[in-house]
Amino acid sequence: MAEGSVAVYEQALRQIKSVAAVRIRLNESGAIEEVHVLAGPERSPKQIVRDVESVLAAQFGLEIDHKKVSVAQVGEEEEEPEPQRWKRPKLVGVSLRTVRGQAQATVELQVGERLLEGSTEGFSSAQNKFRLLVEATVKALSPLSSGTYILVPEDVAITPLAKHKVAQVAVTVVGPGGEDSLVGCALVRSDDREAVVKATLDAVNRKVFFLGKP
Repeated sequence: MAEGSVAVYEQALRQIKSVAAVRIRLNESGAIEEVHVLAGPERSPKQIVRDVESVLAAQFGLEIDHKKVSVAQVGEEEEEPEPQRWKRPKLVGVSLRTVRGQAQATVELQVGERLLEGSTEGFSSAQNKFRLLVEATVKALSPLSSGTYILVPEDVAITPLAKHKVAQVAVTVVGPGGEDSLVGCALVRSDDREAVVKATLDAVNRKVFFLGKP
């Protein structure tokens, strides 16, 4: 599927009532893997998911599983007290296991006294395993957004630098005001998995925790 087609799909979905922003991610075969939607609180997530399915089917002949559509709503959660909300997350644990060709990534973070966990699964190719770690980290962070934005993993790589290896991660922030690209990196010391998670946190720590402020 061409990038131009993705832009057309996103534009069509943005016409849905209450939808403020849309980001579509493709899988390795070029099919729609995820549809991230940022919407107002006027309509329920189930209504918006049904509209997403209907628009893609009616306008483009695309049938997708409703589980691939995630909806974050602006203003649907009460804000937490400032000191707790804006503490930087710390990595508590990370696991990556493969069962029958499917990889499952789980990331545990701590923000103040609050423990957060994100988990996701997908194809067990070497590159996709790293992407799953980024996705799990983003899912763990999602409760902190207060529905004001969504984070979409874009790319991840581990590259040599001098005598070391460095994990690099790119994440897109989608909000009512548009999109912004974030990039983070972390030195691989002993564990590639931890480095990928830390690179993801490095990317979002610089901006995400200011997005909910006036």
